[in-house]
Amino acid sequence: MSKKQKNTDAEMQEQKHEEKLHTDYKEYVQNMEDRIKAGEELKVKPFDDWIRKATRLKDGNEIEITVSGDSGETRHARFIRLKNKRMPQVLKALDGIINLSSPAYESSPEEQTKILNAIRLKLIDVENSFKAQEKKIYDY
Repeated sequence: MSKKQKNTDAEMQEQKHEEKLHTDYKEYVQNMEDRIKAGEELKVKPFDDWIRKATRLKDGNEIEITVSGDSGETRHARFIRLKNKRMPQVLKALDGIINLSSPAYESSPEEQTKILNAIRLKLIDVENSFKAQEKKIYDY
């Protein structure tokens, strides 16, 4: 099976999973509306009861995970999904900057310094952002 076919299959499975989440949510809303119409007293559940189990595909296998919220995606899963989307874009853009150093282009040392300083400053911003997040997590 080609890589493109695997990606297409994974995308189709993810789309089916999303559709199931939406269907489940609609059924849940309809069930709640029916219970309210029937005059049933609804009690708000503690937060722990809102956390539910879901299945996710990982390396072609279904695994059970704990999720909360309507998206059915953990914060870490969302981080991984976005990281996998954004990192290739960043690296490709940096490859484009590397290509500017080829003899096919002409630049002054000042222009080169400006480019490198801008990249260094942005990288420092990224590092500081992650350090601030670490502090939030571990700072009690």
